[in-house]
Amino acid sequence: MDQRRSKKIILLYVLFSLLFVTLVMVQNLRMRSELLQDQQATLALLNKEESFSEAKLIEGFDEPKTADLIAEGKKLETKYGLLGKMSLAHLLNTFIFCNFAVFSLGWLLFSLLFYWLLRKKRTLHHQLEEKTNEYEETLAYNELMLRRSQREEGDLKSSITDITHQLKTPVASLKLSLDIALSEQYEEQERKKFAEQAEVQINKLGLMLDGLGKISQLETELIQLHPQKVSLQQLLTQAVNSVIMKAVEKEIELEVELSEESFVLVDKKWTLEALGNVLENAIKYSPKKTTVVVQTSLLITYVLVEVKDQGPGIPKEEQNKIYQRFYRGKNSASVEGSGVGLYLTRKIIEEQGGTVLVKRRQPRGSNFQLTLPLA
Repeated sequence: MDQRRSKKIILLYVLFSLLFVTLVMVQNLRMRSELLQDQQATLALLNKEESFSEAKLIEGFDEPKTADLIAEGKKLETKYGLLGKMSLAHLLNTFIFCNFAVFSLGWLLFSLLFYWLLRKKRTLHHQLEEKTNEYEETLAYNELMLRRSQREEGDLKSSITDITHQLKTPVASLKLSLDIALSEQYEEQERKKFAEQAEVQINKLGLMLDGLGKISQLETELIQLHPQKVSLQQLLTQAVNSVIMKAVEKEIELEVELSEESFVLVDKKWTLEALGNVLENAIKYSPKKTTVVVQTSLLITYVLVEVKDQGPGIPKEEQNKIYQRFYRGKNSASVEGSGVGLYLTRKIIEEQGGTVLVKRRQPRGSNFQLTLPLA
């Protein structure tokens, strides 16, 4: 399109140039014609005078023009006022002025036309760039939405499969326990035992559904994290208080060792959820009458929070798997849980620019390390 428009502009330029040249040539021909006509008219007037014969007149024109003749002619022109009427300079000035006027007018018109075409071209080019940018942005956005839709579709299918798999065992166990608890074929003591087992399964389902609800809210961005300046000491105190009763039931001592008072930039509610999950895990997997230690240390732009327990520890091959949704390790068979706590913890911490990892302690136990951004 730009090439076609450029060719049109060049064609117009050539046409205007030819038109100007033609006008100048016409003016020159007119000037030559006027000069010839003046010469012819002068001859005719001189011929009318009886004192001049045609032969004498022609003979006079054929004689060489000497300086004396030219000087005498100038005196006559001045004497009779012929300078502005019949002089060649007058004729030349008139036609030069006409040629200059024609050329100036044509150049002005061509310049205006060229400026208009150039401005129109720039406007069209600018509009084309805007449309191209809009198209590219729309295309990129559509591609992003397509990938997101495909990813969400895959996550949804995976989630449905995982949830179905995870619910099968507790639902089946709950159904069996209720069938036995409500059956009159078993003794009362046995029925009571299965009723208690049914309650355990119901609690497990409740925990799983609660965790799934929180994960769903974060993954679908129904809940936005709003970081704010929070006291680390206050944050850890509330997190410890949320699990203190579970620690008391197992006679586990909780020790908090703060390096110094500091402030972190986090969403208080959801960070408490993440810290509570790690502390709850440490208590669940720790033997009775042991100690869970919470330590902090300041880094350059982060604070490191370590939760150390004396449980069985996590094998090296499982240390990257424990953050997967619904994953439960080899040592978790006898421990109540849903497999969503650490997944939720990792998502909360990483969404705020932090990290979560676990190290194996010697001779036993795990050390969960969380980094939170300093305010």
